[in-house]
Amino acid sequence: MMNILIIHEVDWLKKVTYEIHHLSEMFSLYGHKSFAIDVPDPGKTTFSKSITKPIYNYHRVYDNASVTLFRTPIIPIKGLHRISAYLNSYRFIKKILKENNIDVVLLFGVVTNGKATVRACKELKIPVVHRTLDIIHELVREKFLKGFVYNIEKTIYPQFDEVLCQTPFMKSWVDEMGAKNSDVIAQGVDSTIMKPLPVDLELQGKLGINAKEKIVMYLGTVYSFSGLDAIIEKIPQIVKEIPEFKLLVVGGGPDLSSFKQNAKDNHVEDKVIFTGFVPYLEVSKYSSLALMFINPFRIIDVTNRLSPVKIFDLLSCGKPVIATPLKGLLHDFPQNNNILIYSQLEDFHKNIISLLKSDMLEDIGKRGREYVEKNFTWNKVTERMVNEFSHLLEKKKSNLTD
Repeated sequence: MMNILIIHEVDWLKKVTYEIHHLSEMFSLYGHKSFAIDVPDPGKTTFSKSITKPIYNYHRVYDNASVTLFRTPIIPIKGLHRISAYLNSYRFIKKILKENNIDVVLLFGVVTNGKATVRACKELKIPVVHRTLDIIHELVREKFLKGFVYNIEKTIYPQFDEVLCQTPFMKSWVDEMGAKNSDVIAQGVDSTIMKPLPVDLELQGKLGINAKEKIVMYLGTVYSFSGLDAIIEKIPQIVKEIPEFKLLVVGGGPDLSSFKQNAKDNHVEDKVIFTGFVPYLEVSKYSSLALMFINPFRIIDVTNRLSPVKIFDLLSCGKPVIATPLKGLLHDFPQNNNILIYSQLEDFHKNIISLLKSDMLEDIGKRGREYVEKNFTWNKVTERMVNEFSHLLEKKKSNLTD
């Protein structure tokens, strides 16, 4: 049994269900003691210090899981909370490491608490493993901050004991950044949660969807690179062929308002439903309303290395998925496997029309679900992670006895 600590720089409670939640809870289900540290977000009006109190026996995905969540001390004022977390992280993390006899740290953060984590772990001789899902400086919108974040990434990656990446393309990047020990562990899916369901009639009515309408669904955080603008602009052409077409956008994000405006500008507000973020455990209900899913990401540096976890979830729901051919996706779902339907963004509307007219929807969806059930599960990810941690601890023990 290990004492495993996951550290991130997001608000654990407000963050959409993510790998940190799956893994922390799965570690506990595998018999390990699971701990987490986050950075609470006070919002715009919260001044209460109660948001930094620890939470015991936390779980969100699995009923029998138990995670102890420690919350970084902050000034509970929006804006100042991030600065105060940066200043407080080292002492706080070191305290948690010592008091809970942590064996290994799985770090997701970089900017706010990355350096603090590495420093504390080095002093206490605790292995620190970084899980790299994104290239953080490429996600930063403010140009003046990009260089600052890049320099942090450049200095911190050589200090990790191991880096576990989502795709081989992410591995190439961390190696360029100086990582000394890197490997690839793909995303996971829980097919008992993400599964085909009968059409949820109550939800259908709540969203104002007619039973005859043909729903195509987008799931996830809405960024400018989501490619939704290209789909919205082609809706008039889709409707000419498929009058019953409607786009369901399940998710929110920094660019949601611009896409809503885009729908108005193209006079297709009645053909697009924006739900905002929904609870993870309800995604299957929303998926039940759709005939197919889309992931029209623009192929740019920030997306091309990725294999988005939502693709695994959507395939597990048993419906066809049309996606732009990101290199990360092509690695996990090779084109000749015929699991994903790849399309260039400019041809998405043609493929949507073609697929909605097809009688192969059910067969394609079934094939995709079987593929992720066989090749990608959170159990497999957890077992790989635990195995990597065990090797690091054996290496540490060997070094101490030499």
